[in-house]
Amino acid sequence: MHPQSGRLKTLGSMISLIALATAFQFHQCLADNRLELRKNSDMTISIGLGNADAVAGLQFTVNARGGVLLRPYEGSQRTSTPAMDIYQHLKDDSTLHVVILAHMRSSLPAGQGVIGTIGFNFSKIVRADTGRVFLSHVVMCGVQAQSLDVSVGELMWNLNETEETRAASCTLAQNFPNPFNPSTTISYNIQEPAHVALVVYDMAGRQVKVLVDQYQSIGSYAVRWSAEGAMESMLASGTYIARLRVGEQFLVRKMIYTR
Repeated sequence: MHPQSGRLKTLGSMISLIALATAFQFHQCLADNRLELRKNSDMTISIGLGNADAVAGLQFTVNARGGVLLRPYEGSQRTSTPAMDIYQHLKDDSTLHVVILAHMRSSLPAGQGVIGTIGFNFSKIVRADTGRVFLSHVVMCGVQAQSLDVSVGELMWNLNETEETRAASCTLAQNFPNPFNPSTTISYNIQEPAHVALVVYDMAGRQVKVLVDQYQSIGSYAVRWSAEGAMESMLASGTYIARLRVGEQFLVRKMIYTR
């Protein structure tokens, strides 16, 4: 083989590899993967994930500043189907490490929603007027063990603003009767038009029944629930959670069903 011909083939192979790598990087840039935090009214922080790529693994560190004290991480329904293993280490009140891994030949499909929540408290000695919770050391990988691009958002709020001074956009009354058998009424009020979701969960965090999922105008509402699940089958006795979401606000109530 002529030396010049060999060099041309080598150069051609290099150009092909560069083109493939560029195409892969371009595909990653097109992908829209975002991990963000949201403060809820029940002293929890939701971790939301919007992913255009299937995700096989995810790790991140949650950091808190300004007197915010973190509690352990709890997974959501989205990370239970498909089954994903969650590992966490609460290093201290301000640093929480989380690793989420899909089972073999499984992955978290493209979509968006909450992948977990973290409870929090406030230090008795608040070091600042502003609380800050942010993500660091974020790593996301796909089903081929490839690294995926992901953007992150942090959370900040005024610690001097209390639930009493904030104008509530919704209220959720305790269900009546409680305990109940065979049915109970869940009442709520919304102060501004918004998308409303009223969902019942069991104590393991599994969704049991969607009672409301629609846009509603200002007013008072009452929904009757007869302890039936998604397939209209009767549920076992126990404690259930009514979770109301109005816009970006969340409220919860415990309900006791006795057969």
